[in-house]
Amino acid sequence: MSTGKTNLTSTQFAAKKLLGKAHTSNLKGDVNESIPSNVSMPSDGVFAETIPNSPGDTFFVVQSASANDPGTVERVYLDVVSLSDTIYDANDTGGGGDEASTSGPHGYYLQLPSNYQTTSSNPQRGTGSFVNSKRIYDSRGSLQLVPPLISNASPNNYFLKLYKGDPTNAANEITSGDTVDWQVDYYSGVVFVQDYNSSTVPVSASAYIYTGKYLNEKLTDISSSAGGSLTVKDEGSNITTAATSIDFVGAAVVASNSGNDVTVTLSSAVFSRTAVTSTITSSVNDRILGVSASAAIDIRLPAASGFSSGANFIVKDEAGNANNFNITIKTTGADKIDGATSVMLESPYAAVNIYTDGSSKFFIY
Repeated sequence: MSTGKTNLTSTQFAAKKLLGKAHTSNLKGDVNESIPSNVSMPSDGVFAETIPNSPGDTFFVVQSASANDPGTVERVYLDVVSLSDTIYDANDTGGGGDEASTSGPHGYYLQLPSNYQTTSSNPQRGTGSFVNSKRIYDSRGSLQLVPPLISNASPNNYFLKLYKGDPTNAANEITSGDTVDWQVDYYSGVVFVQDYNSSTVPVSASAYIYTGKYLNEKLTDISSSAGGSLTVKDEGSNITTAATSIDFVGAAVVASNSGNDVTVTLSSAVFSRTAVTSTITSSVNDRILGVSASAAIDIRLPAASGFSSGANFIVKDEAGNANNFNITIKTTGADKIDGATSVMLESPYAAVNIYTDGSSKFFIY
């Protein structure tokens, strides 16, 4: 790969990438590029917890978006260290602006201060990337500055500040009046100074670092709190492992949710019992008709067309006296039970199981 890219090529590639387009031609503007692109990011570098819109300005104290949220940002001082291979005179190379420039480093990296672990209230201090003198670019995304785009507050506290001396002295802040024209990469923690001036060299900075959980950690927590992988069983026999969804089917099953809690309710019709002591017309919702009669009775069934296909129910002589007080189960209209318009229970403790086609027929099984 040649290193002789023109400024046009480099500018087009970078601009189109930020606009979500792939660069295919220097003759095409971004509006003419049809192939999409984006900036790749692993899950262990994606912010997964709420970040306060307007954080407090106290240093080395972890802050949260609300009282119930975990702390997710911390304002810190950072050391600014020059990169020796970025030394040049912008006036000679044409790489500067209108301001006068002298030879010196234009690139700098940010790192946590050498006393971070004894100064910070971050409960993670001393672990992972939250250690003394940790370089942001060397953390592979586990230590990131919170960029200003996170907030719409005014003023926006997430803008990084550079200092040419003791950062606790506001007079040392490098401002627009210093005309060195600098910018910061909030992901890598690299600062670029366009017009080097030996009297305005950055030595420290203040910014907010992200202390919350990244996406991979958050997903692991969710999985762990749910008991890990989900196993679905049918009366003790595994149906599947690593289930991704459960579908509740049938009129007798109702599922509802409150937050992340799902409640499954079986309709009482699934296991309901109806006591029968005299002649009745039963309901399509009846499942067990328990008869205790003191005289012969009839149970008139509703039309088969009112049931769902496969619906079933039981008629049972619970009193054990059907031999004296017969129980006659009758159909409605032209409906039939195994080809007949009625069926009779006439033995003590007799019972019959019946299902329907949901149209015009009932069947004994």
